[in-house]
Amino acid sequence: MRTAPGYGYNLIAEHYDETVGKTQNARNFHQLDPTKSVKGWEMSIHRWLKRTKSKKEYNESLLRGEPVEPASEVNKSYHYDEINDNYYTFLSIADQMVSVSGERHRSMKEAYSNMVGKGASMNEITRDFGIPRAWFDEYRRRHGWTHDMSPYTDEEIAITEVDQLVDDLVLKKKHLLHEKFERRKWKEIEASAEKYDMFSSMVLNEFKQLVGDELPEVPEILMKEGDEPYSLVISPTDFHWGKYGWVDEVGETYDFNEARKRLMEKTEELICRLPYRPEQIVLATGSDWFHVDTDAGTTTRGTPQDMCGSPAEILMTGCRLAREHIDLLRQVAPVKVVFMPGNHDRMSAIALMMYLSAVYEDADDCEVVVSPSTRQYVHYGNNLLGFIHGDGAKNLVELMSNERRKLWGECEHHTWFHGHLHHRKVLEQGGCLIVQLPSLAGHDRYHARQGYTTSKAGLSAHLIDKEKGLIATFFAPVEGEH
Repeated sequence: MRTAPGYGYNLIAEHYDETVGKTQNARNFHQLDPTKSVKGWEMSIHRWLKRTKSKKEYNESLLRGEPVEPASEVNKSYHYDEINDNYYTFLSIADQMVSVSGERHRSMKEAYSNMVGKGASMNEITRDFGIPRAWFDEYRRRHGWTHDMSPYTDEEIAITEVDQLVDDLVLKKKHLLHEKFERRKWKEIEASAEKYDMFSSMVLNEFKQLVGDELPEVPEILMKEGDEPYSLVISPTDFHWGKYGWVDEVGETYDFNEARKRLMEKTEELICRLPYRPEQIVLATGSDWFHVDTDAGTTTRGTPQDMCGSPAEILMTGCRLAREHIDLLRQVAPVKVVFMPGNHDRMSAIALMMYLSAVYEDADDCEVVVSPSTRQYVHYGNNLLGFIHGDGAKNLVELMSNERRKLWGECEHHTWFHGHLHHRKVLEQGGCLIVQLPSLAGHDRYHARQGYTTSKAGLSAHLIDKEKGLIATFFAPVEGEH
């Protein structure tokens, strides 16, 4: 909108505060009339002050009898009308003088400069400001604009303190940083939402049929009862349900049947080795329980995998198997299920968590800890236990002592459990035991070709005494070709 000559001067004359600077006055006037920006008001104040001063000097010169010289043009390419805050630029391609408001002129120069951001191209300028490309090309040359220029006009620089311009430039940089962050954040949110919508439409509706109406009771296994309570930690980490290995190619068979047989048989073998009934069982699952995480048959990050079934079949049958495994453990002691999503099944592990939470919602002997965090903590007596897949953070001792600071100080024993690397290892570090768990899974083409076939597959169980900490570890190895 083109403003009338002297627009705002009456308001300035009435409300100008000489005790504060031009910038603060501009902010005050912007509050009174927000149709003009703070920078626009600042330019108007400058022109009003200059006009008032010039008129006063002109009258004083006349009283002294001194000659007064008229103002002269200093730039023949364009003329800046201070009264109306307009730039008049002659464009030969248009064969006319083009009028551009000060606000628009300053905005175009700031957008074209790369001191704040990337610096808009001529095509972007013409699209955003609605000016023909050829016109803008001549316009920028008339005003001497380049990408490397300052985002401020000569008129702005003339009336503004250097420190203020620097502060303003820093604020523009911060605003640009915030805009880029918001754009990237929403881009990731939209991508995640799209994946969730696809996942929901294809799979989650089927879970209702999997859950069933009532949770069947399980018989209790006859076991000795002991005097010293302990918790049994068992974790079929890196189970890779749905992985496929052909015996002629990788040296052993691994498919749905073999995977289920290994899980159930080795769990029963560990149960038979227990000295007496534990007070509870902590089942850490997720952690590459599933071999793939997408409908395309890839890991979370998109790496294709050898599969023995379709992605939907892997997800749904894997949920049924997890329930079957928990029901076996429920025959021994109450079960506490915690999740540590892996690099193969980041989203599928969350789906498994929600499925099991629905299944055991009313069960007195099974608690499913619902949390999307990749790190989980369990407090048991004099023990602080941590669970993580193992592909991410490595500063485990520091994390536990910081994230569970109070419990770290109250508990004498601190123990981390993680998988990811498919072989057993125990490390004592900084007052903490770090237990690396084995994998039950067989080999696929990738592991066979890379030579990752020397680790012993199996399932381990760890006895955590309520007061004394980790006191024993049992291991049920997978023997021979099944």
